[in-house]
Amino acid sequence: MKTLKDLMKGNIVGCGSDYIVVEKSKKRFFVHVANFRIHELRNSVTPYWSDF
Repeated sequence: MKTLKDLMKGNIVGCGSDYIVVEKSKKRFFVHVANFRIHELRNSVTPYWSDF
């Protein structure tokens, strides 16, 4: 599991009312702010309708 420390110096590439998407080292991570869960996203999907 990734921690917020692991995402430092990453780029925020998306956001919503309760999430942010951070890209670091060509990987994207979905950070759900409501419950502080971090998921790695597939490269070709967006947070909506994606499989984690």
